[in-house]
Amino acid sequence: MIRLVATDLDGTFWGSDFTPPQSHLKAARELIDAGVTVLAATSRRPRVTGRRLAEAGLVLPAVLIDGALGMDFRSGERFHQACFAPAAALEALATFQAHGLDPCIYVEHPEFDIVISEAPSTCAEHLTNLGSAAAVGDLFDTAASLEVYAFSVLGLSKQRLGAVADALALVAGSTAVLYPEPDYGQFGLIVNSPGVTKWTGVLAYCRQEGIGREEVLAVGDGLNDIAMLRHAGVAVAVRGGAPEAIAESEHLIDDPGAEGWARIVDLVNFIPFV
Repeated sequence: MIRLVATDLDGTFWGSDFTPPQSHLKAARELIDAGVTVLAATSRRPRVTGRRLAEAGLVLPAVLIDGALGMDFRSGERFHQACFAPAAALEALATFQAHGLDPCIYVEHPEFDIVISEAPSTCAEHLTNLGSAAAVGDLFDTAASLEVYAFSVLGLSKQRLGAVADALALVAGSTAVLYPEPDYGQFGLIVNSPGVTKWTGVLAYCRQEGIGREEVLAVGDGLNDIAMLRHAGVAVAVRGGAPEAIAESEHLIDDPGAEGWARIVDLVNFIPFV
């Protein structure tokens, strides 16, 4: 029996306009009414995720920043947090800068979500989209004094970001996901503390609610969904998504443009799970 559907959002539940098809909303509400928890699992930050879900008429628990934070938007309570230790954050930042990159630092702060330097390396469009969510500050002071959830640089070449991703895995042991960037072109790099993935956040929620791994159906399309798809009882990938994600999945659905997520109700109800 499936008790939890853990779903990626971008490219899975909604498209580039962040507006889910009505059939997806109907399916999600049908699951919730049947007692199945729908949990969002995304690389995005809590404020923007909560707002976009609310605009769609959904209030859900969520795993955010690729597993660094778990927040239940229904109650406002946190069920998971996995920040960098200060020494590890400083080591990760030093590794970025040794490769000529000033990353965005995702932090815990009441007034902003991200700290950037005077000359950030992430692409100009990303900076524009961050707007007031980003504050300019000293990166080393930030890493030493604030709770750091993640680092990112988006919209650069695979070669440039790949070098620092490899170094971070070797030097700092961080979880680095290098992926084709759908919004800004070229590639993006998101770095979490060691061992942190979307699945660690999902697992934290499951432990709190007494849900077994075999009772989880995971849905995703990207490289950052692989751990979630690999460990869930049932894995569903999106056609056209990352080949590595598809390889981890037993079932495929269409992308949001073809309203594929609406099929999740049938998968939950009619596929025999063992």
